Amino acid sequence: MIENTVLIVDDEEIILESLTQYLTERGFNVIGVENLNSARKVLSEKIVDLILLDIKLPDGMGLELLDDIASLEEKPIVIVMTAYGTVDTAVSAMKKGVYDFIQKPFRTKDIELIIKLALETRKLDKELRLLVKTQAEKYGISSIIGKSKKMEEIFRIIKKVAISGANSVLILGESGTGKELIARALHYESKRAIWPFVAINCSAIPSNLLESELYGHEKGAFTDAKDRKIGLFEKAHKGTLFLDEIGDMSYDLQTKLLRTLEERKIRRIGGTNDISVDIQLIAATNQDLIKLVEDGKFRKDLYYRLKVIEINVPPLRERREDIIPLAKYFINYYNKKLGKHFLGLDKLAEEALINYSYPGNVRELKNLIEKIMILEDDKYIKLEHLSQELKQLDFKENKSEDLRDIYEEGLEEYIKKLEKRFIKEALERCQGNKSETAKLLKIDRSTLRYKIKLYGIE
Repeated sequence: MIENTVLIVDDEEIILESLTQYLTERGFNVIGVENLNSARKVLSEKIVDLILLDIKLPDGMGLELLDDIASLEEKPIVIVMTAYGTVDTAVSAMKKGVYDFIQKPFRTKDIELIIKLALETRKLDKELRLLVKTQAEKYGISSIIGKSKKMEEIFRIIKKVAISGANSVLILGESGTGKELIARALHYESKRAIWPFVAINCSAIPSNLLESELYGHEKGAFTDAKDRKIGLFEKAHKGTLFLDEIGDMSYDLQTKLLRTLEERKIRRIGGTNDISVDIQLIAATNQDLIKLVEDGKFRKDLYYRLKVIEINVPPLRERREDIIPLAKYFINYYNKKLGKHFLGLDKLAEEALINYSYPGNVRELKNLIEKIMILEDDKYIKLEHLSQELKQLDFKENKSEDLRDIYEEGLEEYIKKLEKRFIKEALERCQGNKSETAKLLKIDRSTLRYKIKLYGIE
């Protein structure tokens, strides 16, 4: 079974024929050409997995082909072969992305080994890129639900930060607003996406253990240090370290963190050697850091070091246009997870959800939808499924408005308007079925038909 296509670009007929025959016998699909123009034509017509490229060709230098390869979506891996090998040429080739460099004359057996290793590298690289793409779809900007202006501004900042490669970001917002989602999006939209995203909640770990978690320790550094431990800074090397609830970090550890951010070096507890770390550090908190600074509980210099880029995530009550899209997203999510078949929300439930203040923010909305879908079996989430708090709030917030309408329109007109609204909503809930609507409203079907005609309800 032919698995890979190899393109050989060499103007020496003996090498071209011998390599073509040798690799064909070993199951490769081999294409042999003698110049750059022919190689370019092949690349424009076929997907090539690997190129064996001679340096000097009749119509130019072989390395010129690397510029053509750079524009391809499916990039082949390149091995350069030449009888004119110099260190400078090798370095130049490697800088342009060449996998390896082999000098003529060579044994076909040796080049076969290099080809196999190169193709394995390409396979792993493709798998990694597919994984990163999958993770980016799961955690990137597209995974965050929000169409409000405030969220659109946050998406704009994420894209800018991802392009710039900023090393320090501070995310502020109430508990449950989705600060970790923002942090993950910052990571997976950036060039660091192929490296680890490491997260830790600073408030969940005692202060004396947090230092060891972040910096690691050497064997014997303290009583319980029976083995060497690699800290999160090292694990996040080249990637992103997310410090959630940084406002709860002890003052002493803040001092050590500041030094790490300035020097980009860490030292394990009990260690003697400095270790360089290349990370993007994202910190988040639901506390007022400025007040903590004023109270002497948070270092002022660390605060300004962290807030190179600052993102303020608004509470859900300040972006009410996102409530229903979020609710629908959670309904779809729990339909799959729980095997339910909810179609959405009815009108009264939507109004109640929009009017609620959500002290627990997005997390509270998610938990609310999950609870309803576990306990109820219905086509729609209805007002009656919501907690008494939400239903009472809906009544209180509409009461003064209703009274004002009565005074302006008169009681008779107001009752007609109210009756028309309830009939329309009942028809919607019953999907236009008049018999079901009449049962729901506890009236005769003939009465319902009369009311529909009277109020001109479509």
